[in-house]
Amino acid sequence: MTHYFLPLEVGKYAIYQVDSLNFYYYGQLDTLTHYFVKDSVEGSFVDNLGHTSWTVVRYITPISDPEGWAPSETNVVTPSTSSIGFTENNLRFIKLAYPMANGGTWNGNSYLPNAPYQDIFKFTAPSNVNLNQWVYTYQNVNAPFTAGGTTYDSTVTILQEDDSANVPIVIDTAFASRTYWSETYAKNIGLVYRHSILWEYQPPVPNSTQGGYKIGFEVTFTLLRHN
Repeated sequence: MTHYFLPLEVGKYAIYQVDSLNFYYYGQLDTLTHYFVKDSVEGSFVDNLGHTSWTVVRYITPISDPEGWAPSETNVVTPSTSSIGFTENNLRFIKLAYPMANGGTWNGNSYLPNAPYQDIFKFTAPSNVNLNQWVYTYQNVNAPFTAGGTTYDSTVTILQEDDSANVPIVIDTAFASRTYWSETYAKNIGLVYRHSILWEYQPPVPNSTQGGYKIGFEVTFTLLRHN
């Protein structure tokens, strides 16, 4: 199963284009940004359970300066006989689980705290707050998948969550929310595509100058190259 994750060998890397849309401050600072991310395997250690864990340093650079890499965070991948754990931005996930079969499910966010994004976005929709209750589901095991103009012959997609309310927003005087998270891994390569959406729409306040607005984010990772 580990061959579906970033190959765990020092010196391996994967470079992604990241497209990020963030909704801030009552719709006044909504921002769309594009940048490059490089995940680089740079070391290993044995954890307190006797598992070999791998350190993956994430570098970031703007599209305008494709060689201006600067480290942004250090993440950890921990394979075991039953799963692959990934600690990203200090949040621990179970990204893959065994057996790998269409329709297979597990709680990949069981180690997350409640409401992990509340410091930035004051979510209220249950699926945006209670990420630790998401049920991951395997889809399209060993199927081809195209990302960034490249088709990968053998992949697996994990649908982590897919929930919405009042979407599309037909009634703009009512609350709306969207939650979606899906990741696709290619054999012997690792993550090739990630699409994450967590947002909520707050309707206009009656008798107020405040219009309706969104809070949250939508982010895609698309693999560009790897070694």
